[in-house]
Amino acid sequence: MPRPRSTIPTYRKHSATGRAAVSFYRADGTRTEVILPGKYGSKESKAEYERLLSQLRANDGRMPTDHRQDLSIDELVLKFMEHAKAYYVDSATKETTTEVVSFRDALRPICRLYGNTPAAQFGPLAFQALRTAMVNGSWMTDEEQVNRPKAHQVVGLARTTANRQCGRVKQLFKWAASNELIPASVFHGLQSVSGLRRGRSGARETEPVEPVDADIVDAIVRELPPVTADVVRLLLLTGARVGEICQLKTPDIDRTGPVWFATLDKHKTAHHGHTRTICFGPQSQLILNRYLRADPDVFLFSPAEQDRLIAEQKRAVRKTPVQPSQVCRKKSKPSRKPGERFDHTTINNAIRRAALRLGIERFHVHRLRHTAALNILREHGAEAARSVLGHKQINMTLHYSGIDVEKAKEVMRMIG
Repeated sequence: MPRPRSTIPTYRKHSATGRAAVSFYRADGTRTEVILPGKYGSKESKAEYERLLSQLRANDGRMPTDHRQDLSIDELVLKFMEHAKAYYVDSATKETTTEVVSFRDALRPICRLYGNTPAAQFGPLAFQALRTAMVNGSWMTDEEQVNRPKAHQVVGLARTTANRQCGRVKQLFKWAASNELIPASVFHGLQSVSGLRRGRSGARETEPVEPVDADIVDAIVRELPPVTADVVRLLLLTGARVGEICQLKTPDIDRTGPVWFATLDKHKTAHHGHTRTICFGPQSQLILNRYLRADPDVFLFSPAEQDRLIAEQKRAVRKTPVQPSQVCRKKSKPSRKPGERFDHTTINNAIRRAALRLGIERFHVHRLRHTAALNILREHGAEAARSVLGHKQINMTLHYSGIDVEKAKEVMRMIG
């Protein structure tokens, strides 16, 4: 006679995540594995284990088939992140996009505060409490709140950032409702919570992104390393995003006509079906000519190329003879090698260091696109700026260029 099956699941360690897990049978006979919140052996994981046991005892050792009331927020987030990693994939590289990272950051507070809460019980009041915790940073541990200022980071989120992260939380519950993991009424309840309004929430406001003064840009460019300086010059000339310039390779550029151009497969709005073409005039072509490569797989602007140029410049101004031991001092197996390409972080760090040396205002590299938009708008009009920046709507171009105060002063000087 076979031994009867035990209705009490074993509390065990999940090897892949290091957390606790249990497996049990539902009323329809399907076997289900659940990852418990917290670390293996923690109080919260054992509390969740006891909650599951009580439900099993109340249902003759089986979990009800309709398990929507039992799914915790931690379990829901795990399911959603698996979906996000498969859904948010770049069509060209087949790699996950940065939106997955954004969802991870947005969902961390709700897991920290409401991880054990059944997802079906998360209502508008809890959502508003979560948003408040995002704004004041109370969802973080004491250690995290102390370390963020040391890393030059603000503890709480700004109003616009909090609204954006709360939108991602709503998207989590929308996905769950559409897949019948929670009742649709839960998502509808969260939809009733409006976003924070300027001046009516007490949340921190961010400074508007404005163009950079030309004198500051010129001073920074003269202080930058050679390749980084040329990237900044191209950003000002073309109005392109820094990621679009840094990903260029020689085959990407069509050089058959008087104006060169590059049509990108990977760009910010590619998932909307938009095309992005960057045009390069005579000044841009002079810069690009210095970096065109025979190897089609090499990025035009690379830290390795910059290191080589800096070494050549130092060698050119050297006054003493080069000793045999000084011909090449490269390590045979360096622990750190230069990257294949620049990105916005490396460009920003170079700008920050140059500003510190000069003792002037630093600026974020993304502001250069706003500067280019204003320059093109002043010289050639809004429609020309829209075409160069690759915007579908003129409203976005006007947002980038901002209000031209100098133009307003000139007009009022003549008519006012």
